[in-house]
Amino acid sequence: MKEKVEVAAVQMDIAWLDPEKNLERMIGWIEKIQREKPVDLIVFPELANTGYIRERNKEFGRDYFKKAEKIPGPFTEALGDAAKKSKVYIVSGFCELHPEIPGSVYNSAILINPKGEVLGIHHKLHIPGEENHYFYPGSTVNVYKTDLGNIGMVVCYDSIFPEICRILTLKGAEIICAPFNRPKRPSYDGLYHVAALRAYENRIYFIACNRVGKEMSEFLGRSAIASPDGVILARSEGEEEEVLYATFYEDKILEERAFFPIFADRRPELYQEIIRRF
Repeated sequence: MKEKVEVAAVQMDIAWLDPEKNLERMIGWIEKIQREKPVDLIVFPELANTGYIRERNKEFGRDYFKKAEKIPGPFTEALGDAAKKSKVYIVSGFCELHPEIPGSVYNSAILINPKGEVLGIHHKLHIPGEENHYFYPGSTVNVYKTDLGNIGMVVCYDSIFPEICRILTLKGAEIICAPFNRPKRPSYDGLYHVAALRAYENRIYFIACNRVGKEMSEFLGRSAIASPDGVILARSEGEEEEVLYATFYEDKILEERAFFPIFADRRPELYQEIIRRF
């Protein structure tokens, strides 16, 4: 990992079925951040091009699929141009058309490098609730080597399954980026616990970037960035648009892994039950 990495998570509202408006606002955020407090990596929420889905509905589904794009496409190319101009890595949620099957979409996260190239794609693995009526599940867990360090991605519900972040870490991830569209619920008090747990368990940096605003649901906000010791480095206290900033240090990962050698202490031969279907 790079000795020092500056990051930002953009907790923003997302317009329903309006990729052009969302892209314009995202580029505005990128330019504002790089003008006021330059960073190396910017993370945006889940489904930042299209907004979230609604309940099972033929007409909505048709319109939703029409707004999705393949990679490359106008949205990713424009975001790539912004990354190149601002010399920054970008992770963003993205509604992606299936490359082969018409009328099928992935709930994806994309990693764009400062050359404007799509360096990585993660397809959401765990598809909850109404999302099952819309999204095709992914099946790969990959880590991408960058000048900043090794970056892994999960999308929202994926982060609830600790096995995925552990696999990413075993594949070398030092930073995990997690775009979210988590709605408000009485039992939710933010993404702080998710970010802290996944970071602490794996001795990595974890960025949980949620959205705000209202469509069929009102979204929680309360994004968080956590360090390898489980400490929250930055957090949103509310449901308004804002940018969270944090600084990551390579030494912090090395210190935590030296003090708690969790990978040397693992006992994989005892974990076979975890792959059984009960």
